[in-house]
Amino acid sequence: MKLTLRIALQLLTAFFVLFVCIQTIVIVAAWMFWPQLWLYGNRSGQYEIFVVALCAVLFLLTLLLIGWYLGKPVYFMMVWIRRLAGGQYDVPQRWNEIHSRKKGTLKLPYAVYKELFEHLRMLAGTLRANEKALQESEQMKEEWIRGISHDLKTPLTYISGYSAMLINSDYRWSAEEQRDFLSVIQQKAAQLQELVQDLNETIHGQIPLKAEEADIVELVRRTMADVSGAPWASGYLFAMDPKPGRMKVTCDPKLMTRAIRNLLVNAVVHNPEGTEIVVRVSQLHDRITEIRIEDNGVGFNETVVQSDAERTSAERSGMGLFIAKRFIEASGGKLTIQSKPNEGTILSIRLQAPQS
Repeated sequence: MKLTLRIALQLLTAFFVLFVCIQTIVIVAAWMFWPQLWLYGNRSGQYEIFVVALCAVLFLLTLLLIGWYLGKPVYFMMVWIRRLAGGQYDVPQRWNEIHSRKKGTLKLPYAVYKELFEHLRMLAGTLRANEKALQESEQMKEEWIRGISHDLKTPLTYISGYSAMLINSDYRWSAEEQRDFLSVIQQKAAQLQELVQDLNETIHGQIPLKAEEADIVELVRRTMADVSGAPWASGYLFAMDPKPGRMKVTCDPKLMTRAIRNLLVNAVVHNPEGTEIVVRVSQLHDRITEIRIEDNGVGFNETVVQSDAERTSAERSGMGLFIAKRFIEASGGKLTIQSKPNEGTILSIRLQAPQS
């Protein structure tokens, strides 16, 4: 209400000033052309016609001036709104031109609509922030779906491998071995079902995290046993070297399991058979728990390491490293990589221990 009243008062003031100017011009013009009429009080039809015509012309001029006074800022705002509707959220190019250089305030007649311009700037900022949040949310959804699609390959590989072993007529498996194979297939089918359910998770700009206290030593041990027991990992040497027996960290156990599994699968897929893969779990200072995955494989250079950490895919480590990095960071942890060609790779995961 205050804004409307202020604008109305300013417009009335402008109209009054223009009206006074018109009357002054009429009086001065009449004095210049017919001074005897003012001195002796004589009136004629010619004088009246002149006054009426002059008033009409000046009235039209007044309307034009008022239209110019109101139209310039309104047109500027219309152009700005059109830009906002088109997805351009920066200020118009003439924004600096409508401000005075010394004081930085709006020039006349734009100053009349000072609050409206400020609200337009706030609207542009809000729209820009909303668009950025929407883009980040869409990107996170795409990454979440790509990550699940990538992780679906691992249990499918288990199912394919064990089922191929069962139907291979060259071997005669014992009843116990067949039960073990079918148990693994059942477990991987349940894992597939969990991953499919994760596709229905609602993503609101961040990874859906269900953090809780978990024994990271047991989690790593089960994950490593799962990967090392796969048919395609039989030619690799796995070892685990935890220092304490139990260590608690705060994380999402399901996502952390997927992260560690991806790193271990990478160590298998991208290294030749016979590669030693050692997992070490230790407690550092300041309640930090470190998980180190070391291998003596082919390694890779720092350029590839940086690209793997930043891109969604890479020539050497693919989606696995990227997914692991995102899941670890979502749990408040950090993944660092040390690797050189022909010197192996060290992956370090550092997680925060829960408050005691």
